[in-house]
Amino acid sequence: MKATIIEKGKKIIDDRHFEADNNAINNKIEALKDEKFNSLYQKYIEKMIDNAKNGVDDDKDVSKLKNDLNIRLKELKIGSIEPEYSCKKCNDNGFIEGKYCDCLIDEINKILKLESGFLNLEDFDKTSFDLFKNKEEIIKLYDVMKKWCHSSFDKNLVYLAGQTGVGKTHLMKCMANELIKRHKVVLLTTSFAMHQDFVKSYSCRDLEEKQRLLNKYLDAEILFIDDLGTELRQRDITVNYLYQILNERKMKKLPTIITSNLDLYDIFDYYDERISSRIADKSTSICVYLEGEDLRLKAEKSKK
Repeated sequence: MKATIIEKGKKIIDDRHFEADNNAINNKIEALKDEKFNSLYQKYIEKMIDNAKNGVDDDKDVSKLKNDLNIRLKELKIGSIEPEYSCKKCNDNGFIEGKYCDCLIDEINKILKLESGFLNLEDFDKTSFDLFKNKEEIIKLYDVMKKWCHSSFDKNLVYLAGQTGVGKTHLMKCMANELIKRHKVVLLTTSFAMHQDFVKSYSCRDLEEKQRLLNKYLDAEILFIDDLGTELRQRDITVNYLYQILNERKMKKLPTIITSNLDLYDIFDYYDERISSRIADKSTSICVYLEGEDLRLKAEKSKK
């Protein structure tokens, strides 16, 4: 999947390069129809060839002819006959000395955000903590989660629990944004949407389609599951499939971030011991319970 995204980014840059080249060619064809420009251009080319033969690098005559050509182009209201690349660093090639140019990185990040499933993202560095009563604790938590996003994911499951409005989703969006900056491919699903795929897979007779419905959760480089516990639970389906997802991702060491209103005791009661043990495993999981009042309500009150 990641290779596909990089190829998409490269295609955008390649198309940009082709468009700049093509515009320059078309402008030159149009300009050469003008006798004055044509005459100046032939003199310019002849002078450039002579200088190349004689090893001349700096020539005032060439500079004057080039200036005259540009003046004539403006008079004709024709654009540049030289490609005008969007990125001046790499001339829309996408690479500088074999490394990704910033322009290609920007396009890759845009695609990652578009394909992540997040409608919008938040930023760790732009987060305000003024509405939190336990401000210092939350700042420390955000710092820990930001560092985790830049880790090697030895602890590959993050469980963010807490009641509605305590900031779980905002923190999750900050984490997704930080991971995308690392060019990680992130996938967001809601517990409800994932459960619908579980049901489809369970009832599907086509073995390839059956597995395809699960593979996007099993193979996602980084998986975000929002609102675990809000799905319409069907024990034989929900618990078995959810355990498969969590267990296989643990074994593959693929990071999974989960938000839920359920604490670990609720998880044990709502699902079973297998699910709670996968989530609560201290050696490979980070479990956080966010306490506090509904920040959305608090924000609304502060506006009045």
